[in-house]
Amino acid sequence: MKKKLLSTLLAFGLILSLTACSEDKTNGSGSRNAKEAFDDYARPQTVAQEDVSVIYLISNMTDESNIRCENQVAIEAAHRGWDYQVINYEKEDNFREYFQNAISQQPTAIIIGITQSFDSYQDLVDQAREAGIGIYSNDNSIINGVISNSTMDNAEASKEIMDQVIADHGPKLNYAVFELSAEVVTLRANTAKEYNSDDIKLLDAIDLASTGDLNTAGYTIAQTWLQQYGNDLQFIFGSADPAAITAAEAIVQAGDPNGKKTFVSGVDGGASTWSYIRNNTPLKYTYSQPFEYFSHITCQAIHDIQVAGLNPGDDGCIVSKAGENIVKAKGIVTTMENCPKAGDSIHSVFDFYGEDPKDNDAWYNWTDGPGIYEVTE
Repeated sequence: MKKKLLSTLLAFGLILSLTACSEDKTNGSGSRNAKEAFDDYARPQTVAQEDVSVIYLISNMTDESNIRCENQVAIEAAHRGWDYQVINYEKEDNFREYFQNAISQQPTAIIIGITQSFDSYQDLVDQAREAGIGIYSNDNSIINGVISNSTMDNAEASKEIMDQVIADHGPKLNYAVFELSAEVVTLRANTAKEYNSDDIKLLDAIDLASTGDLNTAGYTIAQTWLQQYGNDLQFIFGSADPAAITAAEAIVQAGDPNGKKTFVSGVDGGASTWSYIRNNTPLKYTYSQPFEYFSHITCQAIHDIQVAGLNPGDDGCIVSKAGENIVKAKGIVTTMENCPKAGDSIHSVFDFYGEDPKDNDAWYNWTDGPGIYEVTE
């Protein structure tokens, strides 16, 4: 009898041991082992939904691209019950210090917005990942240790603008291009510079950072170009809206309020840009980006990896491989003909939100936190 009882107890202990191992491997939810690395670093921590803390490192909040990205992350965090903090580092010179500050707070995840020369901060990405923090880019770029980046096809966006400009204004158009050492902007600028058409001639290209002040760079460079090339310059390809807007102001100040001699295109979209387009200024085009979708995908990646405990490539994980550029979203070339009106919901601008735009459970109808971005005058 004692021998039978001992055997039963040993069998029961073995079952408990196997169960514990099984729960360790699946994080208790059927997902893969939370300790299993999927890249060159230890796997980032997996926590319960209510224990997630996220820090968003983002540059100046005067750019509507940043405003819209951050607004959606704030909505997502509020809806999901996450602790959320935005760190606005304003100038690139401050990025290293603010990134170090974010790491010291030991959040679950850090989201990084568009950053110049991002690869120069590899040591900080390493430090964060070694501390178990998930690092995600949002409309930025991928370097080693970044789990995912949500963006669009920036080269294709640039090509679509150039195609539209040639269709509307060709032939024999002279143009210049704004550059910047951030990957998404470089892709746009290079595509514009290398645009293959006999109907267009590149006169110049200048890095916006060469002026030392990105907030006024578009104005300063456009002013220089107008003095140098005069009426020979018909078109400025602005690789981002803030520079395109200030370039438009320089053209207005030069006595061309409606851009009849020189016009500008941008890339981003947002209330300020659309107001310029709507009011017949020299800013005639932008490629309106779905920043809200970028932010949603990034937050879903954090959930899948660090709440659900999935690994990239698992069924149900939005990230198919570590270090993936997730390019799911497509924007739209915006002109006076299709410019959004003041009061429109940002989601009315795009057409990829599913078959039922009134689905209250869908992410694009979440109204938590700051609420849905609306177009203003």
